[in-house]
Amino acid sequence: MGKLIVVEGACDGIGKSTQYNYLKEHLIKDGYVVDSHHFPSYNTYQGVPVEKYLSGEYGKVSELSPYFVHGLYAMDRAITWQTLLKQKYNEGHVILLDRYTTSSLLYQAALIEDMNERLKFVSYAEDYEYNKLGVQRPDNVIFLTAPFDLVTKIRSERVDNDGVKNDIHERDIEFMKKVYENACMLAEYLNWNIIECSKDNEMRTIEDIHEDVYKLVRMK
Repeated sequence: MGKLIVVEGACDGIGKSTQYNYLKEHLIKDGYVVDSHHFPSYNTYQGVPVEKYLSGEYGKVSELSPYFVHGLYAMDRAITWQTLLKQKYNEGHVILLDRYTTSSLLYQAALIEDMNERLKFVSYAEDYEYNKLGVQRPDNVIFLTAPFDLVTKIRSERVDNDGVKNDIHERDIEFMKKVYENACMLAEYLNWNIIECSKDNEMRTIEDIHEDVYKLVRMK
């Protein structure tokens, strides 16, 4: 069996994709066989429902059931795992993912105000994907965090996005705040590997953060 590593972030703009790319290059340099994927799977048939959701075609975030939205993302992950990643994992490759089931726990669960109901959703989503759909549970989740106001400032200055500009999430700052708070809580609750990406209210250098990321990967 291989190893499945997920790079996750408290919210958009924290540098998750940059650290994902640095980690991929470092693992390959050190001789690992790496297969990588970014979720959601933009420009694929399994990613179409998610793209429609993010563009707002299905309605506002607040109008949609978290269970409905989770289902859109879950099907993308299940199809991608079955057709692209499962065999590689079974062959002993490192599977490196930029977002995963973890993102649904952060984003969709944030819509549920009652904490007991929120944690029920988390348990449901993990059971549905890892047990019912058969996607692999992560071996290591690297969670990047920094103060919300700092990350929001960086995100507002960013020109490029991950494929969808001004998506349904990024247009709703109140929702993004809920996601951030939920993410920080769940990272502790689910015992993810947490990396603080700022110091003295300034972002640390990419290289400095990467050193911490790689130490956690090598420890597992």
